[in-house]
Amino acid sequence: MTTLKTIWAIVLSTCSITLCYAQVLVTPQIPPQGLLQKKQLWNMLILNNSGLPQRVQVQMSLSDRVTGQKLLNGTSRTILLQKGATQLHEDDLAPVQYNFSGGYATLDRNAGDLLIAGSYYICYTLIGSDPKTEILFSEECINADVEPLTPPQLITPTDTATVETNYPSFSWIPPAPAAMFTDLKYEILIVEAKKGQNAYDAIQRNPPLYIQRYLNTPFLLYPSSYKALEPGKIYAWQVIAKNGNSYSQKTETWSFRIKDDSASIVIDANAYTKLSKGYNANSYICYGNMRFEYNNETGDSATTVKIYNAQGDTRTLVDTKEIKLRQGQNFIDMPIGHSSKYKSMQVYILEIANSRRENWNLKFRYVKKD
Repeated sequence: MTTLKTIWAIVLSTCSITLCYAQVLVTPQIPPQGLLQKKQLWNMLILNNSGLPQRVQVQMSLSDRVTGQKLLNGTSRTILLQKGATQLHEDDLAPVQYNFSGGYATLDRNAGDLLIAGSYYICYTLIGSDPKTEILFSEECINADVEPLTPPQLITPTDTATVETNYPSFSWIPPAPAAMFTDLKYEILIVEAKKGQNAYDAIQRNPPLYIQRYLNTPFLLYPSSYKALEPGKIYAWQVIAKNGNSYSQKTETWSFRIKDDSASIVIDANAYTKLSKGYNANSYICYGNMRFEYNNETGDSATTVKIYNAQGDTRTLVDTKEIKLRQGQNFIDMPIGHSSKYKSMQVYILEIANSRRENWNLKFRYVKKD
């Protein structure tokens, strides 16, 4: 008989716990995306349909949705939950005890702090705090994406711009507010746009021509160690902002075009190209060795020919050659065809400075002979 009573008592107790579990529900009320403060994590609606006031404690855990790592745990004080629906905020549950870990371990502990940008999985557990036993009333989990108020924004090259250089520079505005990031990094992607594609389609469908990750600064100079972007072609680009390895937001997709070599003149193998005083708008295509004509007005006996890499926004000295001169016109043969200093399809500037500090130059694209 005693055994039977014990069994019934266990069954009734189990049913009572199950009933309470089913009749006390928690519904988080936080935005699914956008800015989010820690105190907003405690905005919730609790529905007590058990028919009795209940003493409860709320436990909250926040995890990285990508890695699964727990970042933040919080436990409220015990409150008396009345029958029916109750709207709760952090003040109703204070003081809240927090435990920080992972990327949040060094975060300022102020309750009003913005959460770090990222993708999160947030779980709420409602525990009954009865003097005799603890009852799990309810558990609810949601996804939340914490995003900057403004995403990163592209600056240069402007959308659909025509760019003069084959090694352009790129710049963009960081996302805001900066307080949402503990380790702000950028990833830039450049692809070639095929005929009939807009910038968005090109980024989505075409393999990357150039990709650079873990940039610390909101600008990039396309490196001269990569293949030059080709004249006449259209390229699309986009920047992605990350907090460490976690995705945050991305820019719009813009396109730009590399200017055609319409002003380029092929240097005849038997002709000598004249150097111009100042800077000549024309550019030349040089196959193999360089031949040029220089008017030695100052009567210098010798000079130094300097050749600069003209890719990008800065000039880098590539080669120097000492040559002897005579008064008046000089026809100079300068062998560069077998030098490893020159890269095929890159643009260079050949320059001579006379004793009057006047610059004579020409711009040429070097094309290596097969």
